[in-house]
Amino acid sequence: MRNIGSSLQEVVSEDVAPAPRPNIILMMADNMGYMDPGCYGGGAVLGAPTPRMDQMAREGLKLTSFYSESQCSPTRSALMTGRLPIRTGYNSATPPGIMAGLSPNETTIAEVLSDAGYKTAMFGKWHLGDINESEPQNMGFDEWFGVLYHLNAYTQESRIGYDPDAELGKPIYALVEARRGENLTLVSPLNLTAVAFIDEQCVKRAVAYIQNQSDSTEPFFIYLPFTRTHFPSVQNPKWAGRSSRGPYGDGLMELDSYVGEVLDALQEKGIANNTIVVMTSDNGPTLDQWPDSGFSPFRGGIGTAYEGAVRVPCIFWWPGKIEAGKTSNEIMCAADLFSTFASLGGGAIPDDRPIDGIDQSNFLLGGQNNSNREWVVWYLGSESAATTMPAAIRWHQFKIHFKTYDSFQGPASEYGQIPAVYNIEMDPREEHNIAGEHDFVVNAGIKIYRGLVASMRQYPNTPSRAFPNVAATAG
Repeated sequence: MRNIGSSLQEVVSEDVAPAPRPNIILMMADNMGYMDPGCYGGGAVLGAPTPRMDQMAREGLKLTSFYSESQCSPTRSALMTGRLPIRTGYNSATPPGIMAGLSPNETTIAEVLSDAGYKTAMFGKWHLGDINESEPQNMGFDEWFGVLYHLNAYTQESRIGYDPDAELGKPIYALVEARRGENLTLVSPLNLTAVAFIDEQCVKRAVAYIQNQSDSTEPFFIYLPFTRTHFPSVQNPKWAGRSSRGPYGDGLMELDSYVGEVLDALQEKGIANNTIVVMTSDNGPTLDQWPDSGFSPFRGGIGTAYEGAVRVPCIFWWPGKIEAGKTSNEIMCAADLFSTFASLGGGAIPDDRPIDGIDQSNFLLGGQNNSNREWVVWYLGSESAATTMPAAIRWHQFKIHFKTYDSFQGPASEYGQIPAVYNIEMDPREEHNIAGEHDFVVNAGIKIYRGLVASMRQYPNTPSRAFPNVAATAG
């Protein structure tokens, strides 16, 4: 079947000559705010300089309208599969021990690239299931080292009143590792003290992998999803007190240094010019944890469909291939990484299911000024019916809200007989509802919704992987 993104979003572009197949590195922060990096207006201004992310932006492409999903697991599902989380059953973050995970019927970007001849490795946070069939070593990665859950899961045993009998199953509260097809090996237990060192250990593994693969004739794909800047910001002693922003700022500066270590390793091994590196975040800040949270100039935080939850930093870096020092406000989203990486790596995208991601390689490499994406859609909660109404749609410069939440905990915001409409270029905080004078925007949203319903009826969604009809408690 046709790529659903392409079929619903028609864009004309000029092709450029394909570049050699690059190594691909995807780095992703956890809950980092849009304005945390200095290149997005924060950094030293907010008490925590980020010189290495700023360097990436100076030497690469900075996107100012890049979108994640509203929570952790949905974003990871989208970038792994190129599909809307409602299709994969991962429309909500799942708690530890739920005994569910990404379906083995899904095809991940690691599998696509592996089939195309790439070596694949993951170092960091998975959060797409803790059952064997859904673990990274069984979803396309040759090797992985990291954690299965969100960071605060590993501090549960230190909380007042913790009762192991209340757990849903048998969570694995430890650093783990595995090679393709193997069972997990427990590396070391994790607790409120040990979580401070997870990213440090993951980056050491990633740098060693780069060094080991630098002379290989086969390209590699590294997925490096950090646990920073998720709460609680337990300080690594090497970074404690380095910012004037407290533990969160210290963790942000630590994270930034790891971005630099990856870039330095590529430069030292002489493979930077054949490696595309992406740095982004899985969603916006956890405002209910302030001050242990990031900063966004937009309305809302994690778990909502407002810009503060879903508009995140994203930088593309590929020396000699991606124009340096460029900023674009064109729309891209997490699902596009799947299709773009597949295109750059010469991988075959599945044709037996809807793929919502769109290949953006021509846009990134300068063959066109415009993104191939005109809209992004968000579903909230764990309902997976084909007729489920989206929470919100970004279309052109407008944002259409059908129903959303004012915060992760609620309450729900209802919009009466017509959806709310915001011009987010003029009103980025989504404060002035202009629906009454913009019927054409509402109509555009309904047209997109109808197209998605038809697609989901033809290709039924996977049942929810979280609690039925109950939002998850952490992302």
